[in-house]
Amino acid sequence: MYKTLKERYRPERQWPANSTEPFPMEGDILMLQFVNTFRNRSTGDRNDLLHDYECLLAWCCEFGIISHDEYQVLELEGRCYEHEAAVVWQRAVKLRESMHQFIYSPMRGREIHEVDLFYFNELVNDANAHIRFELDNNRPRQAWTDMEEQLAAPLWKLVKHAVDLVNSKAFDYVKKCQCGNVYLDTTHGKNRRWCNPLTCGQTARMKTYRKRRQEGERVKENAGEPKIMNVEIVEPKCVGQVA
Repeated sequence: MYKTLKERYRPERQWPANSTEPFPMEGDILMLQFVNTFRNRSTGDRNDLLHDYECLLAWCCEFGIISHDEYQVLELEGRCYEHEAAVVWQRAVKLRESMHQFIYSPMRGREIHEVDLFYFNELVNDANAHIRFELDNNRPRQAWTDMEEQLAAPLWKLVKHAVDLVNSKAFDYVKKCQCGNVYLDTTHGKNRRWCNPLTCGQTARMKTYRKRRQEGERVKENAGEPKIMNVEIVEPKCVGQVA
């Protein structure tokens, strides 16, 4: 079982941008993995892995949104047009945070803010402007158009993944781990509790094990101690003495 979990939660990447510290894989599907690029939301050790446009490109390449050749072209374009690249990066971060609100707000019984929905619709309109249908074996199929050397091309593809997730039944089974990561619960009983059983799951199991062990040790210690009975000494009373 451990081998199966290891293969599932540590799959090979298309192209590790940083082999010494590759991007985490928790989330199960691409859009949730994108949301999880903001690490440890529920703890004080928060860490945003998307520092700039280059990090965004590296993540998209590593997770198959763009090819290695596209990465090299867009990285060069990003250096030539730094301001435009920064705008795309900021919009991608806003997409990520909007998706997090779409997931997290219903869990907390809160209303989704209209600003997040308005911004999401803007991104969807921009992405749809680059989608058309073409004939493939005499069958219409969806295809991207006017995407070459477009700095926002990875963002538009991410938006498409976000739309597919929101419109799917799977969106009802998105859960949040104790570490702050979101994940898709695909178990039969929908009783999965952790984003990754090899990290968060292992940590929780170790805490439970240590707690039970400490309780067991306390029981043994208490069982080994001699019990002291409280005996009340009553002085004898003389005949005729009034109590």
